[in-house]
Order: sequence, then structure tokens, then C-alpha cells
Amino acid sequence: MRETLCTHLCCPDCRSDLDLDSHEQDDAEILSGTLSCPACDQRWPIVRGVPRFVPDDLPRDVRHTARNFGTSWRIWNDIDDDRYRRQLLEWLPLLSPDDVRNRTLLDGGCGKGRHLRVMAGFGARAVIGVDVSDAVDVAYANTRALPNVHVVQADLQHLPLRDDFDLAYSIGVIHHTPEPQRCFEAIAGHVRPGGTVACWVYGRENNGWIVWLVNPIRIGLTRYLPARALRVVAWVLAAVLHVVIAAVYRPAEAVGARLFYREYLLNLRRLGFAETHHIVYDHLAAPTAHYLRREEVQTWLDHAALSDTCVTWVHRNSWAAIGERRMAG
Repeated sequence: MRETLCTHLCCPDCRSDLDLDSHEQDDAEILSGTLSCPACDQRWPIVRGVPRFVPDDLPRDVRHTARNFGTSWRIWNDIDDDRYRRQLLEWLPLLSPDDVRNRTLLDGGCGKGRHLRVMAGFGARAVIGVDVSDAVDVAYANTRALPNVHVVQADLQHLPLRDDFDLAYSIGVIHHTPEPQRCFEAIAGHVRPGGTVACWVYGRENNGWIVWLVNPIRIGLTRYLPARALRVVAWVLAAVLHVVIAAVYRPAEAVGARLFYREYLLNLRRLGFAETHHIVYDHLAAPTAHYLRREEVQTWLDHAALSDTCVTWVHRNSWAAIGERRMAG
């Protein structure tokens, strides 16, 4: 971490400023040390360049999710900035690079840091990525060279951050939390009045086959498989998907026929096999996954007291939502 991160940090319990005690540094990077709250006498370590605020008593399902997705991001740790830039703009279609430039951003569930790099490239003043899993080590390695990026390990519903962000976003994360609405509201609460909140989540519409077929298999079996075995299962399924896309969906596209899941599956083909393998793995590994109806997502925006809200269908199977924090008074 860099010392400039301290301007955004505070005690997650009493909201007081934190004291920094640096033990090991490499130029501007603080590789190890301690952050402490003088008001309530709590201390948090800085390990391998990342401040760690994750408590020991995380709920079991959150720990399970953190373990499975942390493993996933360590396996698929490569970075393709061009591809991830295109993906981000698809998943958050109502945001543009101009909305990011010179603003302070919170990435809720940063994984391996792919979106941190994209937002930094858009010219953000600062981007703070938070993840509850050990993926923060991958994110830190992937962003260490970027002076406007910071990585923090913490629970999204108990963030050690001030409420002064211009934009908070979360892509593909909130639907994996036990209570998605509470998680969304917690992230939104760290945005200043007049700032923007955006997210992308799984949709319930058009995903009935996943809810009724894939979910029972995931819940009863695949989420418990060792990572190596699950990688093999996911590889086989991804290979079948790509054969079906090549043999059925691409010819159908050429003649203008519309088939079930057409837009999404053709997008997988464009992403390539490795990304499809990762996506299938994540679907099977997730301990918790909510598929949300449009009206549920709209309820989040309303309960978070956001204005100028919009919920948009993405690939006909997921939702992108955006809103603005109302000004005080």
C-alpha cells in the first residue's frame, strides 16, 4: 500500500482516523506494518503490501465464498486490458470513461484487479479495490505499478473506508453475497451526495434453466469439489459449449435466426475458451448465487435513496443498475 491510501481509510467500527506504523518499505510501497485505531484500540496488519481488515469470525458461507473465488482468481490471474475494457463497458453500459476521469472510485469485489486497471486507465484520480478473499494478493501484483490504484482486504458490509467516493461500482459480486440488498446498500453508503453507484448482477429472467437445473447441482455437489477436479469438469462443459456455439449458433447467426441464449453464447465465443472455462468454473464453484428479477434490483436503488436510477438488461440474462446519491436536504 501507499501512504496516500490512509486519507481514505478509517476504523470500520468507530470511523476514527487510523495510525500507520510502517515496518518494511520498497520505495513508496509499504509492504508490512500495522494500522491502528487510537479511539478503540484495534489493530490491523499490512501483509505483502495489502492492509487486512477481514475479521476472524466471518460467517461460514462468506468464508466458503472467499475461499472458492480466491482460488479461482489465483488460477485465472492473467490480465488482458483490452478485453476487460470491453467487458466493463458492456457490464456497466451507462458509464463512460468520461464519468471516471479525475474521480475517486470504490471497486466492491475487485478480484484479480482487472477492473482496477481499466478504471485507472480511464484517468481516475484514485481507485480503491476491496475484496474479502486472498485474491487481493493477485490484484496487488497486477496493479502495484499503478500509482492511482490501492487494494484492501475487507468485508464489503464492514468497510474501513470513508463515505467520500465519487463513484462506487461492483461487477459480478453482489449476487454472491448472503444478502445482496444489504451489500448493495453498504457499498452505496460510501458514496458522497451527488456521487454515482453502479452494479452488474445475474438476472432471473431467461436464466430459469440455471436456477432449476444448474443450481441444484452446484449446491449439492460442485461447490464442494476440490479445485483441480472442478477445473476438469468446467473444462469439459466449456468445450461442449464452444462446440455447440460453433456448430449451431454461429451458422444460425449467419442466416439471422434467433436461438435461446444467442446473444450471451455468441459473446462467450468472442471472449475465447480460457475466459469461458473461467466463467463455467465460477458458476459451479459459487457457494451462494442469487438470480435477481429486475424489480428486485430496482428496489435496491429505491431503498438506497438513489435518484436518476436506471436498470438495463445486459445480454438478455443480467442487469446493470445505476443511480445517484441524493444531495443532502
